[in-house]
Order: sequence, then C-alpha cells, then structure tokens
Amino acid sequence: MHQLTIQLSDDLFTTLQKQAEASHTELNLMVQHSLRAGLPPTLEQVPVRFHADLLTLNQLDTITLQRISQLDLNENTAVQYSTLLEKHQAELLTPAEQKQLETWREEADLLMFRRAYATALLKWRTQAGLLKN
Repeated sequence: MHQLTIQLSDDLFTTLQKQAEASHTELNLMVQHSLRAGLPPTLEQVPVRFHADLLTLNQLDTITLQRISQLDLNENTAVQYSTLLEKHQAELLTPAEQKQLETWREEADLLMFRRAYATALLKWRTQAGLLKN
C-alpha cells in the first residue's frame, strides 16, 4: 500500500464523509472506490499486442474519438471476410486464404478494441467533466 496526502475542498470532503457513513464504509475505502471509479478506462482485458495502439487514443480530441467509435470494416472487406470465415468453417481454405483471414481477423479485432476504447474514453471524459455531453 502507498500513502498519499491530498488536499480536498470542504464540500468534497463532506460529500465523501457522508457517503462513507451512509454506506457503512471507512472513509479511506470510500476515497479509494471513488478514485477507482473515476479513472480512465484500463486495458486489463485487452491483449497486450493492442495496447500501444489503444494508448495513443488518449491523446485524441473528442471529434476524432467519436469518429473512431463509429468506424466499421469497409463493406467489401466485411463481405470477403465473411466469405473466408464460411470457407474456414467448412475447412476449405487455401494457405493464402488462411493468411488473408488471419490478417482480416487481426484488423477486425483491432477495430473492435479501438471502437470500444474510444467509446469508453468519451464516456470517462464526459463523467469527469472534461467535455460536455
């Protein structure tokens, strides 16, 4: 455990103290829970190979994050990817098709994680008062 000394406004301290009393929780634990809830999203559940890419999203502006949160595979790639998935299930892929499927799967996974992380960052920024709804 680490110890940290911070200064809180009277209002914030009173709010934390009242919440701790109301929930029968020690003030120290209430502060820890509040800090944990107020932190930006983490990458604990994301494969390490995507961390570097996702961490760069923290530096992006709101409009760019909103665009990323709505990205999708282009229609042509999505159709071809779906076709290769069907062939894979039927065990009919050539080595070249297997390699292409793996490439598109990685792209699709990264896209999914980027969308989710961008959405989580936008939500956190809104809750933290860093941007307006």
